[in-house]
Amino acid sequence: MTDRSERLTSVGVDVGTTTTHTVVSRLRVETSPGGAASPEIADREIAFRGPVRETPLVDPETIDVEAVAALVAGDLEAAGVDPAAVDTGAVIVTGETARRENAEPLVHRIAADAGRFVAATAGAELEAVLAGRGSGAATRAAERGETVANVDVGGGTTNVAIFEGRSGDGRGRGGVPVGETRCLDVGGRLVRFDEDGRVESVSPPARLLADALELSLEVGDEPDDEPLAALAAAMADRVVDLFEGPPFDPLTRELAIGELPSEPVSLDGVVFSGGVGRLVDSPSAEPFAYGDLGELLAAALRDHERVRSWPVREPHEDLRATAVGAGTESTTLSGRTISIEPDLFPLRNVPVADAGDLAGREERALREPLESAVARLRELHDLADLDAVALTIADVGPLEYERLGALADALTGAVDPLPPSLPVLVVTRQNCAKALGQLLRRRTDRPLAVLDELRPHGGDYLDVGAPIAGHRSVPVVVKTLAF
Repeated sequence: MTDRSERLTSVGVDVGTTTTHTVVSRLRVETSPGGAASPEIADREIAFRGPVRETPLVDPETIDVEAVAALVAGDLEAAGVDPAAVDTGAVIVTGETARRENAEPLVHRIAADAGRFVAATAGAELEAVLAGRGSGAATRAAERGETVANVDVGGGTTNVAIFEGRSGDGRGRGGVPVGETRCLDVGGRLVRFDEDGRVESVSPPARLLADALELSLEVGDEPDDEPLAALAAAMADRVVDLFEGPPFDPLTRELAIGELPSEPVSLDGVVFSGGVGRLVDSPSAEPFAYGDLGELLAAALRDHERVRSWPVREPHEDLRATAVGAGTESTTLSGRTISIEPDLFPLRNVPVADAGDLAGREERALREPLESAVARLRELHDLADLDAVALTIADVGPLEYERLGALADALTGAVDPLPPSLPVLVVTRQNCAKALGQLLRRRTDRPLAVLDELRPHGGDYLDVGAPIAGHRSVPVVVKTLAF
């Protein structure tokens, strides 16, 4: 039996290299009777799947912001959703689209248009995780106690997230943690063709592979099938190498996004998602139906000897996996014993600085790491442009009155260099927000909030929604703005 059940409206938007999708979901939040147990997202229901549309571009380097905004607005209208009623969710800019010149203005425009609280996010690692949650790979790992990899092959990138269902510790949302992500500049849209079959554009990663194969591939060419098939096969080889390494081929390393792992992993299942990933199992009748290499890449993966040996499983969602993940899995909830000023929220794009683990520090030494975190915020950000800043503390030490009082003293002094009107969010992993917040308010008139049972890291950004559960919790998206 529950004390209270609420529903949040969540929007997931994926603006990808090839296509743009919108998904509207309903999240059911439950709080337990009495006590201080944190609210939980108990159920997720997809209420609307928007049509799949080609991502509009002004030119190869510029997204048509107005056209994308109109698509999203039309989807919300078709779903019967008033933007003012949107509570949470994420705009995910993926693949090569994230690197275009106006990617950042695009996501902020969509976030502003699509409701009070939709996070503007990007980054290959986040895309990998959300695609795996949206495809059902994470759920399979959790329910079956398996290690499952989601391989999201899109127009611009291939992103792998590995979910470890066997682990009993450090579990993330959905009861299963992410073991690692692996991301690669390989996708079906890296070479585009016009209606006459001539090369319209060649992205740098495709150029790198073509040069390695000594293939001639120039804009305006009408290439034969054989060199294109060879290029697609080379792309498939890089995907397989990404998945099965280390060790990694030098070309794979050159095309990698971020760090590659140092140890191989044993898998119980593999799920394909993404625009190209779905074609691995469901090929198109025409090899150039989408005006790119997508079908050829899917065919090269489908026929690859190593892929044939993988334990491939059916996805719950394929093409829309990232949008579904953004709409249903991007939000977490704070603890129930928070200390907030409700009028502060919602807040967007709050930068986080990490004060680290304070548990081993004596009380007189608490202020130094907090001051260092504040100094990083002042160095990296124009505070006049911010709505708030956040300090995250991994471990405050023993949850005793004297310890929390000493921490409140240290925090009050550490944030003094910040503008007095700038709100400060203090975020802890331990359940201590209400007591710490009360102690802070005795020491300062600065606008502030203390949120607990959350795990952001330095360099992250927070979007914090309007309070729920009788002002006892807030929905939070921990995100990376990576453009």
